[in-house]
Amino acid sequence: MLKEHHIKKVVNKFEDWWVKDPHSSNMDFYQKTITASHLSSLSEKKFIDFFYDFVSRGGRVQSGGNRAKNKFLNTVKQDVVRFRKFVLKPFQDRFSLKDWFIEIEDYPNFGVGIATIFLNRVDYNKYPIMNNKTLNALNKLGYKISSSKNWSNYMLVKKYQDNLINKFPTLQNYFKTDALNHYIVAVYQGQKLVSDYLQIENLKNDLEQHEIEKNVEIYSEEINKEELYKKIIECEKNRSEEITINGKAYKRHNYLMVQIKKYRDYKCQFCSTTILKANGGYYIEACHIKSKAKGGKDSISNILVLCPNCHKLFDYGKRSKGKKIKDVYHVTINEKEYKASLK
Repeated sequence: MLKEHHIKKVVNKFEDWWVKDPHSSNMDFYQKTITASHLSSLSEKKFIDFFYDFVSRGGRVQSGGNRAKNKFLNTVKQDVVRFRKFVLKPFQDRFSLKDWFIEIEDYPNFGVGIATIFLNRVDYNKYPIMNNKTLNALNKLGYKISSSKNWSNYMLVKKYQDNLINKFPTLQNYFKTDALNHYIVAVYQGQKLVSDYLQIENLKNDLEQHEIEKNVEIYSEEINKEELYKKIIECEKNRSEEITINGKAYKRHNYLMVQIKKYRDYKCQFCSTTILKANGGYYIEACHIKSKAKGGKDSISNILVLCPNCHKLFDYGKRSKGKKIKDVYHVTINEKEYKASLK
């Protein structure tokens, strides 16, 4: 999760990239063609050709349209009149965005990504874009959102991008804010910048967890597991960002990770390794089963305590989907089975 001052630096670098990239010149590309009058006036053939080109070019926003364009063409040809009525609805006075969004399902190969790009081309001050890049980028910036491209997430995208535009007015509209998403996820400079800032935040979290361990006498030999488990569940339910220990405020997330590590006896749940540090404490790492980028939660049922080797194995090995059976997580990585208690 990036701090606001880091996001500000990312946005500043993005502005330099924006003025030189085709995204800026493409912002108003469809201003004269995606209008009610123009789309209504096209012959059936020209209407089909227009949307065939629009899909194949990803609305000049996203790539991958070439893979879907022929299947999309078959969809439109089945009922051109109905599809034309569908794409003209956003121009109507009594337009229901929610009903239109749900209706996208009726047009295979004109999915949520390209459909919301079309909406954005209708009015980039009203309608945000939602595709994989959108969701990925928002998560990297620290906004909690799952990978599902459904109506509730579309409303979250609008809320989060409104928040970005309010904080950074130079973003102007949803088209330019979507270009920021592209910069963060698909442009090396943006990827590197965000990665560097995330590493800084991770280091700060590690240092804070180490400090919490000292302040709460985490290495005490006498541990009441039942009481500690209750404390973990209470911490999970606490919605505050910070928690105070001995008069000092710490991130609740870091406090929770420390308690879970303590509850697991600082022992790797895959290989049972313990790593003794020079100060007499133990080193271990916390790993999300379902990543926060995909909507995973900070909870004992979603956290594995792993040694560095097993953590990297979990992150980068060939891993099966994994399943939970009676509070035990089962997963196969590189053809070897592992299991870990989640309680």
